[in-house]
Amino acid sequence: MAGCVFLSRGLMLLAVAGFIGVWQAPGVVNDWLVASDPVAVPDAVITDGECHARRVVFVDCSAHIAYEIDGKSVERDIDLMFVNFHTGDYEVDVVRSASQPDRAALSLGLGMLWNRTLVDSALVLGIAACGIVLLVGGFKSDRSRRLARRESTLDLREVKVAQISPVLGGKYVQFQYGADRKGKPLLAMSFFGGKKEPYWLDGQRWMALAALPEGASVPVLLDAELKRLDASPPEIATIAARLKGIMAGA
Repeated sequence: MAGCVFLSRGLMLLAVAGFIGVWQAPGVVNDWLVASDPVAVPDAVITDGECHARRVVFVDCSAHIAYEIDGKSVERDIDLMFVNFHTGDYEVDVVRSASQPDRAALSLGLGMLWNRTLVDSALVLGIAACGIVLLVGGFKSDRSRRLARRESTLDLREVKVAQISPVLGGKYVQFQYGADRKGKPLLAMSFFGGKKEPYWLDGQRWMALAALPEGASVPVLLDAELKRLDASPPEIATIAARLKGIMAGA
């Protein structure tokens, strides 16, 4: 379940990154081309122009422009997104490319060109990176879960719970299962749907039980009912005995 959740949310983030790229990239490329040889279009008509500030600093603007060049009518819908602390209205003009008259932009978009380029790139790359991290985590979690369901040697261990994040439909539990060569903690995350809980080893909800299947690199954070192992009664008895040993040595 956890692996599927990570995979689906990773794919969703990649889809969002792709949407932002498809939505904004053509406009940014167009405006860089216009900026190379700009010519003002004073008789252009701007309609349906509006800007909205989101999260205080994120601004997205849209407008429809129309003008004539050599008897030919040109119309375009323009969408912009940038970061700005400005409040109030924006004064804009229409600017076209001298070498490609049907390629046009808003003066606001040209003025914010570097801003838009950096913001769009950061959003696309950042969201895509988060999506990739979730996908990788999902594949690792799914592999560990599959190995845990096989008849193999399970290394039961106690892990420290670092954070519990409630979300719609359940919660994410982040836990530390070791440290790397530089001493930095190795962290993994597991999803518990509904009211399901990890297999707690203490009353303070700091330590939980995990199982590292043979051949896996990331342990599986076990649930209170041990359903993640599909354990048979004899296996549950063995785990209970191991738990007594862990608790006795704590």
